[in-house]
Amino acid sequence: MSIPLGKPFIKTDIILEEVRKALDTKWISGGPTIKKFEDAIKAYNNDPDGKYIAVSNGTTAIEMALLYLNGGKTYEMNEINEVIVPSWSWVASGFSVPRVGAKAVWCDVNKLGVPSVETIEPLISDNTKAIIIVHQMGIPCDMDSINELADKYNLPIIEDAACGIGSEYKGDRIGKSKNIVTYSFQARKVLTTGEGGMIVVRDIDAEKWLRSFRAFGTNSAPFDREKAGGLGKEFFDKLGGNYKLSDIASAVGLGHLQYIDEEIKLRQEAGKYYDEKIKELNIAGFGVACGNIVPEYCTRYNWQNYHIIVGRKYLRDVVVEKLKSRGIGCKWDIQAIHIEPAINSKEILPNTDTFHKHGMWLPFFAEITREEQDFVIQSLKEVLDEFTIY
Repeated sequence: MSIPLGKPFIKTDIILEEVRKALDTKWISGGPTIKKFEDAIKAYNNDPDGKYIAVSNGTTAIEMALLYLNGGKTYEMNEINEVIVPSWSWVASGFSVPRVGAKAVWCDVNKLGVPSVETIEPLISDNTKAIIIVHQMGIPCDMDSINELADKYNLPIIEDAACGIGSEYKGDRIGKSKNIVTYSFQARKVLTTGEGGMIVVRDIDAEKWLRSFRAFGTNSAPFDREKAGGLGKEFFDKLGGNYKLSDIASAVGLGHLQYIDEEIKLRQEAGKYYDEKIKELNIAGFGVACGNIVPEYCTRYNWQNYHIIVGRKYLRDVVVEKLKSRGIGCKWDIQAIHIEPAINSKEILPNTDTFHKHGMWLPFFAEITREEQDFVIQSLKEVLDEFTIY
């Protein structure tokens, strides 16, 4: 049996119909389908006051958010401008900070795998300019307490919700927040456009700046400039870039959004089944723990992925390779960004270190079958048995 690590949940007929509609508009990029997608996400989140701006990817979204918070400028490297960011995340979260000229201050995560007041507050200093939190694996951070902390120190927050769409915090969808929120719609996410992202803000001036910056820094639409004869109007007033999401990618997202709740339901069932099988086969007796711990304040969990923590007596990388040799697509867990060669920092972050060294992902996607899950867990038990024999 061969089981992939993950795969997108694609209903081809629905998505192709949306792509056809986009093509019928004769726009490939910069057309009306982008706005339709933005409005559809806004409606999905039941967020009438939100300003939703589609961009090329989730990494771009974080970098644009950081630049906006600094008045549209990169942070001066000869000054101390610190941004607190969790190390246990995909590198996009952390790399975005030095890429815009700021200094990353690496924080740990709690047992849920997300940053908290306890891991953030000790790092706040007079040099702190912003805090990035990550709703890792779709598990929300405790935003009430984090927002209270940010208000105490008058600091802005960027919520990296790359994995968070469809999850809820105390009844509200991740994205419906007073903070800047960024999404990723990369291929393995619960909602995908193939590649893409979005920024959510509350303020009309923030929306105008971000829409301008994603389109090279223009401050008026091309047709408005043509009507004015191209004269007497400021047109490009900032050095922006080409960070738009295309109409075709937006159409894919519009199609996927029509059945995202069905996908989340399938993921929820698959996640609970893994939990049951691990309990049934007493995998915990081998020193293995389920990594997806859902807090009570999470009123809906999207089950972005499924990970476990392998006991310290096992060599996690060997377990991964042995499972791969059986045709099981698994991998080591999310890396600790701060120890990657591009960063090479020396912070001691205990929970991050545990996840980094002992965590691993099992195959997980909406259409995974119970037969496939049974094979994964039985194989895991047999691999762990091999270590016991040795």
